[in-house]
Amino acid sequence: MKILKLTLDEKTAFHTLDHVMKQDLGLTKRQISQAKFRKEGICINGEKRRVSYVGRPGDVLTVCLEETGTHRGKSAPQEGELEILYEDEDILAVNKPPGMPCHPGRGHYRDSLGNLAAGLFEKRGEPCPVRIIGRLDKDTSGVVILAKNQAAGARLGMQKEKGTFWKEYLGLVRGHLEDVNGRIREPIGKIPGEKLKCQVTPQGKTADTRYEVREFLEDATVTSWKICTGRTHQIRVHMAWLGYPILGDVLYGNGENPYFPGLALHCRKAVFRQPFTGEKIQVLAPARHWGQIWKKEFLD
Repeated sequence: MKILKLTLDEKTAFHTLDHVMKQDLGLTKRQISQAKFRKEGICINGEKRRVSYVGRPGDVLTVCLEETGTHRGKSAPQEGELEILYEDEDILAVNKPPGMPCHPGRGHYRDSLGNLAAGLFEKRGEPCPVRIIGRLDKDTSGVVILAKNQAAGARLGMQKEKGTFWKEYLGLVRGHLEDVNGRIREPIGKIPGEKLKCQVTPQGKTADTRYEVREFLEDATVTSWKICTGRTHQIRVHMAWLGYPILGDVLYGNGENPYFPGLALHCRKAVFRQPFTGEKIQVLAPARHWGQIWKKEFLD
């Protein structure tokens, strides 16, 4: 159950509850409309009130945004280990291992991140839909953020649109990048006839990728990225187009990675605001499967 609470003062009193919920709690018209029909949806001092009610100083307004167990997600609960990086009443941040899809799909109906998260919530007695905010490709590892309620998910989504919720990736590309930092703003779209593969194409959607060289290895470059848009395979497509594919990429490169098995792309950091308190949160995820290449300075 997600309940917002506000004690009215001289600034928030003498207004309708509809006004207070929109202006001071940041609720949408739809969220307020849904709350009206819940048993304890909109209350003043524990008593249900209409949105036209005018509050007085000292009144305690509570709004029930979501009731426990009223909605079930599509991911079947499954027991398993999740590396939890951060958690509060609205957010769960985990370190997704490579090879694990975010959502159930072909060949992965019971072992996706969604299945394990649903299993964790059910085990705790607080079942809720799995809301992943900005998924990762199956073979990309690192930080994945999940919202525990609809309102938190909506607010994180708005943060993504405004750029206050962003992620930083770390990876290895083939060869040595010529420029120590750069920006790629080439549109990306699907390749006709391909189910998964994308390409840089004038007919594609706007895509914006910034990169920075972190270290040169013998045959590769350790690179970090911040993406300003969220296109499918964006970093992989842009780097392959530039001539420096991600090591271990079987779609856009030759699939070889001499340093460790799999795709050398990891989401190492997520930065966002707590949906209701506004506190700035930074979540870091180690890529332990990288072995000796994963150095402490990359977490700074």
